[in-house]
Amino acid sequence: MVHVDPYTPDRSYYECQECGYRETADSLGSCPTCQGTVRNIAVPRE
Repeated sequence: MVHVDPYTPDRSYYECQECGYRETADSLGSCPTCQGTVRNIAVPRE
């Protein structure tokens, strides 16, 4: 039996993979603090 978490994010949260800086925005290309790569951490969980 597979259970899927019903969590659905209502905002996009981005986190820098280099320094851990977090921002809520529509889209970030790079971290404003260290210019590192950011990724969307507000994704549905399984």
